[in-house]
Amino acid sequence: MAYLVTVKGIVQGVGFRPHIFRKATCAGFSGWVTNEPGGVRIFLEIEPEAIDHALRELLSELPGAAKVDQVITKEVPSQNLFDFSIRDSIQEGSKTTEISPDLSICNDCREEVLDVTNRRYKYPYINCTNCGPRYSVIEALPYDRKNTTMAPWPLCKACDDEYLDPFNRRFHAEPIACWECGPRYRIFKARDSSFSEIETSADPTQVAKIAAQALREGNIVAIKGIGGYHLACDAMNVNILKELRSRKFRRDKPFALMANEIETLQGITQLTTVEKKLLLSTCAPVVLVEVSLDPKGTISFPLEEIAPNLNEIGVMLAHTPFQVLLFEEGAPNLLVMTSGNRSSEPIYYRDDEALSRLIDLADYVCVGERPIARRLDDSVVRADKTLETSFVRRSRGYSPAFVAEVPTSKTILACGADLKSTVALAVDQKIMVSPFLGDLEYFEVYESHRRVVKDLISLYCLDPSEIVIACDKHPEYFSTKLAHEYCDLFGIGEPVSVQHHRAHVASVLLETATIESRAVGIALDGTGYGDDGTIWGGEFFVGSLLEGLQRVGSIAPAKLLGGEAAAKRPLQALGGFLKDDETWRDARSFIHQSDIETYKEISDLRASAIKAISTTSTGRLFDAMAAICGFNGAMTYEGQAAMWLEALADKGRRTLGSSIATLGLSFDVVSNDFLVLEYEGGLKEAIEMRRRGVTPEKIAYLFHLGLANGLAELSENICQKQSLDQVVLSGGVFQNQMLCELMVAKFSSKGIKTLRNHKVSCNDESISLGQIAYCGASVIPRHSTDIGCRT
Repeated sequence: MAYLVTVKGIVQGVGFRPHIFRKATCAGFSGWVTNEPGGVRIFLEIEPEAIDHALRELLSELPGAAKVDQVITKEVPSQNLFDFSIRDSIQEGSKTTEISPDLSICNDCREEVLDVTNRRYKYPYINCTNCGPRYSVIEALPYDRKNTTMAPWPLCKACDDEYLDPFNRRFHAEPIACWECGPRYRIFKARDSSFSEIETSADPTQVAKIAAQALREGNIVAIKGIGGYHLACDAMNVNILKELRSRKFRRDKPFALMANEIETLQGITQLTTVEKKLLLSTCAPVVLVEVSLDPKGTISFPLEEIAPNLNEIGVMLAHTPFQVLLFEEGAPNLLVMTSGNRSSEPIYYRDDEALSRLIDLADYVCVGERPIARRLDDSVVRADKTLETSFVRRSRGYSPAFVAEVPTSKTILACGADLKSTVALAVDQKIMVSPFLGDLEYFEVYESHRRVVKDLISLYCLDPSEIVIACDKHPEYFSTKLAHEYCDLFGIGEPVSVQHHRAHVASVLLETATIESRAVGIALDGTGYGDDGTIWGGEFFVGSLLEGLQRVGSIAPAKLLGGEAAAKRPLQALGGFLKDDETWRDARSFIHQSDIETYKEISDLRASAIKAISTTSTGRLFDAMAAICGFNGAMTYEGQAAMWLEALADKGRRTLGSSIATLGLSFDVVSNDFLVLEYEGGLKEAIEMRRRGVTPEKIAYLFHLGLANGLAELSENICQKQSLDQVVLSGGVFQNQMLCELMVAKFSSKGIKTLRNHKVSCNDESISLGQIAYCGASVIPRHSTDIGCRT
């Protein structure tokens, strides 16, 4: 008697086959294990009464990065085998296996790369089955070396012996190599208008040493990582930090920091248990942590150069062998490690691109010879005070694992939004969301979108003519135009459009497997195309994925004076939110003299109403309040004013304490058939407080309290009318930790369950997932090309 077992999940590239082999051999089982396009296949010669016990044994104590989603067992004829083996991968069949994300260097490899007696001593590409590159080097499935960017480097005898030894840590580890057979790093120095290579061929182990010395001497060094190039410099050197900002034209946007040990971060932050766990995980993300400087002043930390006007910083640990070697060779204990690109452009990941485009940014470039198959930014996560984690950006270390299941047999490709673009694919009822791509207004990101779609079709052997394309409802979005391009290319008619904010809510419902049950959905963000052609951004819905989401309320409409320009100037946003001219005149009394000309320009826009677009944007409401609190200049990066306002509010909370937790600025609910949250009373109160000399910190905190109260009251009103007890929170505004915590607490006190994004970011990265959720779980016929406003 025999059984054929198919295991689906993250089971390729994570040491799964060696694990099964070792377990089966030790248990005395006969059979084989192999990779197949859909996962891993195990053949066992075993009696029926023993199969369940055997599977429990084989699937116990799995490698850390492995994840089993499904086990399918089928009785088959015996092959009369007498031992257990690993067979060559099967090439044919449906390719629905999960691709492993890239993994941080493991402790074993960390020890070996620093061991002078080890043959991989200082080898910058050391890895094993438990760590190293995966998604960033895969070019085709199944995951075998010939299908990766390591294919040009055949294994030497020593590496091949390890690869073939079932009891070795590198058994069937596809990217392994060593000094004898693998790629290396080279280092280049900027001279005049180009980079020239520093002679290192005599001793290539010196590359990290030269780079470390350059960092100590106050240089900016570009370093190739897993998914692209970083720019590194000494995080404690104020002069070089200023120089880096000048070269990148990055005046205010915060930098991420890297350390080799968690202990290095003590003194600038007090890490929680969850934050430490995230930093030490195989995903190795950037973790946003609260700044908590040593009160004794033993560390002179240049916070204003690292994260100007903010109360949190992004930190990560060294997660590649070369980064570990940098610190071992004497690099400063704390490094800035920011994306290697010009401001606002996508991260550079090709060597020729780095050597040509970083000449004005870096003094040295460390080029790794192993090609990167696709661009990957660092993932950014946060652990809130409820110890829940959420994504700010989901990429390296997490993507492209499946995140949810959808109840449809259709293959759906979702093109996402324009900002923070992602692509999502539903195949065999599983959904994979691509890594963060960037903003589609940049040609490189636009091309990356096309590349990802091409990759997905190739990797999963899809028939393009059978794919359903989903996109945003905005007719001018680049992603919408790409969706039409793909439809034309595949010959499949028109894409299915999904309204932006419904997609936000739908992403949470699918993440949490809340498909049939009804909920109140709150979508708060900066901008999204509404059913009526106006700009939405503060929306309330009720319904489910099966019946659709009906819009039942919103923040009161305001004006975007001058159109999209109002999204970059908080004072201009305020001018559009204040309906009363007298209140607008009152605001002039506390505006800085240097901004008076801007105030006059906005006054002219108010009078003429030229390019005044109606909006319910919560993002612009935050900008308007930031202007009241003193942020009157132009923003230099997206979300800057809102982040500044939250940091200000945190100071206000520390000043006022929790005794006024039920108070706040006035946000009144106007209760009609369509519910509206009025904000003008709160803005007037804030302006009057500024005129009376109340500190901006207190006003910012009272704004967060009042807005949370108003949003909760409106939601509770809907819950009561609809007899519902669960609320969905999504949209970029909910990356505001204070607002989110206040609202969760409000709902919890009323016995209302809160559902949020945790597998993807709540910002526009979630739109592609929501597009699949809304049309994949829909009962609307597939011929419909616009399901964004069904009710």
